[in-house]
Amino acid sequence: MNMMGVPKKDGDFSPAFMEYLELLYTPEEAGIASLVAVDPDRSTAEEVAEKAGRPVAEVEKILGRLVEKKVLFGFGGQYVLPVLPVLVNIHQFTEDVDEDALKASALYQDFFIKDGFYKFYQSSAKGTLRRRTVPVDRSISEGQQVLSHEEIGSFLDRANMGAMALVPCPCRSRTEKMGTRECKDKYPVASCLVVGLPGMLFVARGEGKQVSREEANEYVEEMRKLGLVILTNNAAEMENGVICFCCGCCCSVTRGLTRWGNPKAFARSNFIATVNDDCEACGTCVDRCLFSAISLSEDADRAEIDESRCMGCGVCTVTCPTDALRLERLEREPIYAATTELHEKIASENEESGQKSRPE
Repeated sequence: MNMMGVPKKDGDFSPAFMEYLELLYTPEEAGIASLVAVDPDRSTAEEVAEKAGRPVAEVEKILGRLVEKKVLFGFGGQYVLPVLPVLVNIHQFTEDVDEDALKASALYQDFFIKDGFYKFYQSSAKGTLRRRTVPVDRSISEGQQVLSHEEIGSFLDRANMGAMALVPCPCRSRTEKMGTRECKDKYPVASCLVVGLPGMLFVARGEGKQVSREEANEYVEEMRKLGLVILTNNAAEMENGVICFCCGCCCSVTRGLTRWGNPKAFARSNFIATVNDDCEACGTCVDRCLFSAISLSEDADRAEIDESRCMGCGVCTVTCPTDALRLERLEREPIYAATTELHEKIASENEESGQKSRPE
């Protein structure tokens, strides 16, 4: 489902996005690709050929070429167009730095940032949030209620077919290739954790490394210790999807808040960081917070939390030398029951606003 619509500028298709599509498809390929279903639906070559009014053998040849170019998913005689978050990152799932990858990165700066498409990547036209923060569950204060969707392990437990794969983070891959990555000395490019069928598809394309449940647990802990914020779908259930480990300078979602002034970039967790009397005012938490929610004045004897800026991620708690920081429940954001419900709502709201309609 393309719930976001496409990048636009002044009410029409963004010229930069159209130029980006030309990197991916020839005119003939684009015509065939436009007839293929978008995930989670599927199309067979016969179905596409019937719509195109062309022989099945010709269409199969074109579809095979698109799969080989990795601009189309193909498996078991079925084909599916990538969802938009994959489509705009096609060149970023590998370490290859060629002319097309660099051009794609430059065009992304235009259609995603300058033309403002990031707003629809992060939420609907009416502000329904697509992604949310998952708190560090082991940092939640004793006695606080913890729901299953507030533990990252619940998503791993329910991954479709138990499939999990590490796929290079497209956001840091892009800035790395452009030579503009600000966090180069702080974090590795690292990977997103893709669960369910999408993870299997990335592995089949040679762009993902399949991992066990234990390996996934270890990776989550490693990323948390580094200070990266975990984002996932703003839903209680996600059998197929992406768990991201985000910095504040490269991420296509967190930058909405840290760089582009979009308060509707992603949903906060329903927890907030608190400081107890064990705080030694060392400043470790101040350095780790990506959202400038923690401060330490010159004469303060403990860190101070700005509730309005705290996203409830718990990154500040992980390396506190005195365990003075904990997470306390604070109901702030609605969470949708399932990813399908969330995506249908976003699609509906974008259609109502005209974001998904075809420009005149």
